[in-house]
Amino acid sequence: MKLKYFDLMDDKSKEYLLYLSEQILPEFTENEYKIFIEKLAVKATKEKKSSKSNSSSGYVNISENNQKPVDLSKLNIEKLKILFQIFISRERNDKVAIKWRFYQYIKYIMELNLKTVKINIDPNPDLVIDFIIKTEENEIILALCCDILELDDYKNALKNINEFVKKENLIPDRIIFATGKSFRNIPIDSAIKIVNNEVIPELWIEWTEESCPFNKEDLIIVNNSELKIAGFNFSSTDDLLNYVYTYTEGGQISLYRQIDFFTETSEDEPEVELFWKGIILK
Repeated sequence: MKLKYFDLMDDKSKEYLLYLSEQILPEFTENEYKIFIEKLAVKATKEKKSSKSNSSSGYVNISENNQKPVDLSKLNIEKLKILFQIFISRERNDKVAIKWRFYQYIKYIMELNLKTVKINIDPNPDLVIDFIIKTEENEIILALCCDILELDDYKNALKNINEFVKKENLIPDRIIFATGKSFRNIPIDSAIKIVNNEVIPELWIEWTEESCPFNKEDLIIVNNSELKIAGFNFSSTDDLLNYVYTYTEGGQISLYRQIDFFTETSEDEPEVELFWKGIILK
């Protein structure tokens, strides 16, 4: 069985979904899950309401309050299904899904000294500022998320950004467009004028390799025993290596996979194979 589409799974029980959801690493905190499930993901499955508001009054600081890992066993089957479709099978590629997978990237891969991360809690599908990020170095980053970034969306987003920064008296040091797909006619290399400053925009595209070096049922083992992570958390080799870079001390690194760890049980000795070896410099 491939962990690709929820509808193709033979076992859709709460017990099995809970087991898979507990493999999502790093764990989300109670505060993150509360905002994700109660304010965004569930609402986004219903009819979306149009909203023209684009001020900081609609934002919640997701980086504060309760840092305790969430108890997934308390979630009902519909909420576990959402977790599965966004973070495990990654079959959902709407704005909400991109937004939350990008949030994981912000927190665990970008290596920022985060001071605050404010998230727009309106599931409005329009391209507005989704994240206001402030670092300990007083750098301000604005991030906008969408499923597909088209040229008209990009142009409208630039107008929204200028209106937003004028209203909030906030000048960004970086602007990131996070998207599942993008067209080549986006002038991403051209500086954009924000009030009196010029900023080169950045494009983050969620790219999934057609031939991943590991199956999504596999357990990824770093240096044979040092670190173990779930293969379905990663959509590309670069994504995996970025994680390994962040959570190891670097040096000589060997990556192994234990085949079908999450989908098969056997009394035989598990099959473990080396699929990447190299040196990571930090």
